[in-house]
Amino acid sequence: MRSQLGYALFCVSVSGLHACTLTATDFDPVRVGSVADGAAGAAGDALGGSEPSVTPPALEACNPSCDPASGDSASSSPESGSSASSPASGDPAGSQPASALGSDETSTAALPLAGAAGSSGATDPATGAPPAPGEAGTPPEIPEPEPVTEAPPNETALLGWAAVAGLGTPTTTGGAAGETVRATTAEELAAFAALPEPLTIEIAGTLRLGRVVVASHKTLRGVGPAPRLEGGLRIRGLSDDFVHNVIIQNLQIDASFSEVNGDGVQIHYAHHVWVDHCDISDAEDGNLDVVHGSDFITVSFSRFSYTRASTAARKSTLIGHSDDGAAEDTGHLRVTLHHNAWLEGILGATPSVRFGDVHVFNNYYASPSAEAAITAGVGSRLLVEDNYFENVATPYQIDGGGGVAPQLRARSNVFTAATPQLEEAGAAFVPPYAYVAEPAEGVRESVLASAGATLSVADTP
Repeated sequence: MRSQLGYALFCVSVSGLHACTLTATDFDPVRVGSVADGAAGAAGDALGGSEPSVTPPALEACNPSCDPASGDSASSSPESGSSASSPASGDPAGSQPASALGSDETSTAALPLAGAAGSSGATDPATGAPPAPGEAGTPPEIPEPEPVTEAPPNETALLGWAAVAGLGTPTTTGGAAGETVRATTAEELAAFAALPEPLTIEIAGTLRLGRVVVASHKTLRGVGPAPRLEGGLRIRGLSDDFVHNVIIQNLQIDASFSEVNGDGVQIHYAHHVWVDHCDISDAEDGNLDVVHGSDFITVSFSRFSYTRASTAARKSTLIGHSDDGAAEDTGHLRVTLHHNAWLEGILGATPSVRFGDVHVFNNYYASPSAEAAITAGVGSRLLVEDNYFENVATPYQIDGGGGVAPQLRARSNVFTAATPQLEEAGAAFVPPYAYVAEPAEGVRESVLASAGATLSVADTP
């Protein structure tokens, strides 16, 4: 097994909430456990792995941007129905009315609601019952977490929705069950990522590939100094066969080269996906989109930005593709966003949400030109807490657009704008996992120090 980076996990518990600290050791490999209560198995995959021994399959006539598994070329839009791995498309792109939320492609495929794990709305982790409604429209109290001292943010442990069991998957481990391989060319990266078996795929240096099609049970991890992908990641299954159990970690993604419908990272018909310690910039549509019934997603310690004035939308993160998506999105789109930075050039959608239960905590916002940072759209429930908004005129807003009224509950955020515009409605939801939100006053410093492709993962081929 390759020895790259080892950690020992130490945890403390205060009033049922957990805080964990990793200390470097020479133990190899280590699988980092989740702090989420009830999540079975390891939450993060090992930071070491075996010597590469998997040989990529021979690539047929295929340019660097095609899908080696299906032969789907970049010139054929996956939304057009021409790809075997794409669900049928509904209304043409752009047919939905414009709103503060932005839009993605539509689909006529309807998802059956999941069972207990996929039911709409979170349950009380103690009783299993839905949260009690408030009196006369007053939201029920969400317990304030007890302060925990000497427990800095745990940068390598998975927490949030991606650590919660559901849809037949106990937690998110990526390719930890398989071998570790090194992709040294764009063609190798495409081939490894599309294989059916679990793999941890190391990326060193710069690879340019317009579209990387990522199959289930994969970890894509940048190693060494400045690991970089020029292109986009497509984590996408079918309406009846989701891609699942995927980790993207420690990677710079220049999405101006993307051929994934203009997205940097597209999570579409997928569940249990963890995007961690990444820099994602300059996507023509969205830097990271979670759409079409995707579920159990965590995005942590990542940076989002637009640095080129020519990019079209500059709306960074879309959760839920359309106001008409209730059939496949209700009870899904459960996403945790923590310790991320939304930086220069962004005009909105950090995130914009339809239908999902989305927990936004300990993030740093520094895009004064944004129309609105966070938008709660139709059917959504957002808990927004302990974030730092620097000179953002509209930190969060309600944009219902008809249908089920959105809910947005905010608490303990910091605003530096003199008179920020704030809107709240409803009770939101109680996250069914343990977490400790650090005080918002220190979030700017902690996020700027740790977010992005900053993990020290040794490059030892």
